[in-house]
This record gives sequence, C-alpha cells and structure tokens, in this order.
Amino acid sequence: MTIGLFGGSFNPPHVAHCIIAEVVRDQFELDEIWWIPNGTPPHKTDRTLASAAHRKAMVQRVTDAHAPFRLCTVEMERDGPSYTVDTLRRLQARHPQHDFHLIIGSDSLDTFASWRAPDEIVERVPLIVYKRPGGLNAVAERRFANRVRYAAAPVLELSSTEVRARRRAGRSIRFLVPDAVQQYITSHDLYAGD
Repeated sequence: MTIGLFGGSFNPPHVAHCIIAEVVRDQFELDEIWWIPNGTPPHKTDRTLASAAHRKAMVQRVTDAHAPFRLCTVEMERDGPSYTVDTLRRLQARHPQHDFHLIIGSDSLDTFASWRAPDEIVERVPLIVYKRPGGLNAVAERRFANRVRYAAAPVLELSSTEVRARRRAGRSIRFLVPDAVQQYITSHDLYAGD
C-alpha cells in the first residue's frame, strides 16, 4: 500500500488541510493519507496549542468523514518533541510492507535542511511538496531536488492561526473548518479565550 504521511499540529484542522490531502492522494495515486497530529512539535512554542487529546479528536472527525484518510497517533504515543525522522523510523519498522511518502508545505521545504537528520529523511521517503504562500528557497530546493515531487494543489491562504483568531474575535469559522470540527470546537469552547 502507498501511504502519504501528513503531519502537523492541526490546531485546528481546516478545509485547506482536507483539500491538500485529497489533491495529493489523487495526483500521486496514494492509497491512503495518514494524518499525524504532532505530540510536542519541536518548532512550535505557541501557547494556543490545544491539548493533544483535543487535536486528536478533531483530526479523528476529519478522517472519519473520508475513507482514504486515517488518523495515525504515532507522535502522540511518545513523550518529548516529535521529530519526523523518529516517526519515519518507527512507522517503517511497524509497517515494512507500506511505501511511505512525506507530504510537506513549501514553507517546510525552505527550512528542511535544519530539520533533524534531513538526509536520512529523504533517503527513507520521497517528499511531496505543496505550495504555501511565499516563495521557495532555491538552495533547499536544489539540495533535495532528486527526492521532491510537487503537488498541483491550489495555493490556499487559510491557516489554523487565522481560524483561531476568528474564533477569539467571535467571528464565524463556518466553511473554514469541516462541520464536525466546528461542532467540536464550539462544544469544547476551544480557542475562544486564547
């Protein structure tokens, strides 16, 4: 089975995440997309990070709505920072029968050389990169060019930060997040008092 690994804080997951995951799945003929909420993201110190339990529950609602999407809690199963290379090692050891691909945004490719063990990551899996607002870092793009494939996903200027800000301001987040995620956010009063 060919699996796309789609990691992030998903704080909260929004419709742009869903669109990217589905476009990548379709374009690269992946069997499934495994959504991997970070346990403790090493690069985020955001005090507005919802608990792992809330983020897991919201991603579960997204993945329940579309059969090729799966929730993968590998990063939430361990303590400490979540490093991609550790996640890949663990998943490849658990599932040697699967062919994994790592899905990242162009903003992540810009900083990819500073990730823990980037050369090992690209030896283990090819990267599928989708465009985010802003340009690409030409140095990073050249260094990893033989392991990068680009998704023909639309550039969507929606972020979890924007969703949280709208919620804090008492504004509507309808159509910015899946209905089930909106219901969860409302019922648990998330992000309203960040």
